[in-house]
Amino acid sequence: MSKRTIFTTITALPAGITRDTVLETLHNHTEMIDLNPLVIERHPIKAPRKATPEEYHSIWYHVVDKINYFPGYQGRTEFDVCFHDLKIGLQTHVYAPLGLDIKDKWTLGGTLPHEPKEPVEMGIGVPKEGLWLREDVDMKCNIIATSFVKRTLKKAHATLVERLVEKAHLVETNLHNNRLEEQSSVLSYYSDPKSSGLASPVVSPDFVPQDSQDPIAYPNHMSAYQKLDHSGSNGTPPYPYSPPLPTKSRYSQPPPDPRHSQPLEDPRYPHPRHSQPLADPRYSHPRYSQQPPQGQAPRHSYQTQAHPPELAPPEPRLAELDSSPALPGPRGH
Repeated sequence: MSKRTIFTTITALPAGITRDTVLETLHNHTEMIDLNPLVIERHPIKAPRKATPEEYHSIWYHVVDKINYFPGYQGRTEFDVCFHDLKIGLQTHVYAPLGLDIKDKWTLGGTLPHEPKEPVEMGIGVPKEGLWLREDVDMKCNIIATSFVKRTLKKAHATLVERLVEKAHLVETNLHNNRLEEQSSVLSYYSDPKSSGLASPVVSPDFVPQDSQDPIAYPNHMSAYQKLDHSGSNGTPPYPYSPPLPTKSRYSQPPPDPRHSQPLEDPRYPHPRHSQPLADPRYSHPRYSQQPPQGQAPRHSYQTQAHPPELAPPEPRLAELDSSPALPGPRGH
C-alpha cells in the first residue's frame, strides 16, 4: 500500500549570487546529479517504455545511489530519472523500485536589489528580499518506508543545495576577477604608449595650442613680434600686449610688418603730392593736351578728381589771360 506525500522546502540564497548562475546549474543535468551525495554512478539512456508521452522526449539517465539503510548496513538502489528544463527552474521524475515515484520541481524566485519587488506566497516561509530556491516534492511510496525515504531525500537535497550555492559563489568570484583583469588590461593598454603604439597623452606644462597666441592666457609664450618694444618716439609706454597674429594658412600670405609697410593708395583719393590728374588714355596723342577737349567729359571721371578746393592751388584761366590789357612798354622812337 502506497502513500502520497507532498512537502516544500525554501532555501534563501546569499547576496552576491545572480539568477543566471543558479539557472545555469539547474539546467546542467549531469552537474545536478553529481551534486547529490548519494549518487555513485550515472549514464544517459533512452526513454524507457514506462515513460509518459510528455516525458518521452525528455533527457533520461540511469542513476545508482548508495543508501545507508541501518547503521553499518549500506545498499545500492538503481533507478531511471528524466530531466525537463523550465524557464525559471527544473523538473525531474524518478522511477525507483518497490513503487517509489518522486516528482521534483526546482524553482528560482525572489528579486534582486535593482529589481522591482513582487508579492510573495504566504504560509511557506518565502523571503521578502533576495533570491530563493524552492523545491516542491510529490512522492508516492510504501507506507512503511515513507518516513525513511522522506528523511533521506531531505538530507541529500540539503547537501545538494549547499554545494550549488558554494559553486555559484565560485562562479561569481571568477567572473568578478575576470572583469577586473579586463578593465586593468584595457587601462594599461591605453596608458602605455609602447604597447599601444600611440603617443603618450601626457601634455607638457610648456605646451601652447597652435591656434592660440593670446598672451593673457599664455603670458610666457609670446611670439618674437609680440615681445618687441612698441613704445612711441614721444616716450609713451609700450602696449601691455600685442594683438594676436592671424593663423598661417597655405592660401594666405603672411601679414606685412607694420613698421616697414607703406599705406596703400586708393586711386579714388590720390596722395596730396600727386596733384596732377591722371590722363585719359583716349587723348594720349601729342596733338591733344593733357586735358580732354572742351565740352567733353573724361572717360573716367573719377580719375580726374583733384584735391579739395581749399588745398588745391588755383589754376589760371585762359580767358582771363587773353582778355587782360597789354602792359605798357617802352615807346618806340
